[in-house]
Amino acid sequence: MNYREYIYRLGKEEFYQFLLDYGKGVRLLEEGKEYVVFAVYEPLQGLEPVEVREIKVITPKEGFKPITLGEFVVLPPWLKPIFINPGSAFGTGLHPTTQLCLKAIEEFFQEGWSAIDVGCGSGILSIALKLKGAKKVVAIDIDPQAIEECKANAGLNHVELEVYQAQPKDINQTFDFMVANLETHIFFEVMEDLVKLFEKRAVLSGIYKKDELREMLKLLRNYPLKVKKRISKKGWFCLVVDWI
Repeated sequence: MNYREYIYRLGKEEFYQFLLDYGKGVRLLEEGKEYVVFAVYEPLQGLEPVEVREIKVITPKEGFKPITLGEFVVLPPWLKPIFINPGSAFGTGLHPTTQLCLKAIEEFFQEGWSAIDVGCGSGILSIALKLKGAKKVVAIDIDPQAIEECKANAGLNHVELEVYQAQPKDINQTFDFMVANLETHIFFEVMEDLVKLFEKRAVLSGIYKKDELREMLKLLRNYPLKVKKRISKKGWFCLVVDWI
């Protein structure tokens, strides 16, 4: 939101008398030996401003960023912290594909939906889904190390996940939402099983460069799916898809 700032210059005696009469706060810009320059956010009757300018008001969300102080982190209450042990499983939040999935979850997941995280790795996306209000989250991976780390990170974040060492074909449930952060060639191997896992929306990530993106879009034409949004970062792509 923008406001107008009115800047005035008065002699010191006039300024202090003005403060007594005005009864509101002003922003002091400059104080000389015989004058004061100040700003208010409304025109003052009987005075001519030396300048009028547009200013942008910074909201609390814009102005209050996380602060790291040694081993402490100060966070505003609207942020949802996710604690991840830096183990061997994929997904510490540093890779562009993980960041793209988190962005898509924030924008396109709806509170109260059920969800499945295919290729869960450390569990960061599963945890994010629970923090966004998922009623149920199933996390699967073929790597036993990932399963152990996902369970440990769920406990660290005090969220309840169903975690299984499994492939998509092993899951006999359907969910409102699916996130799959996989290598592109794996999508071609398991897409028939993936599309059976979600009823409303899916996030497909792990697509690298435009050649893989074109191949992925061609693959999706085999199914009654529409691309709701395409997002990218550092050459990586993520697709948000809905059933038609």
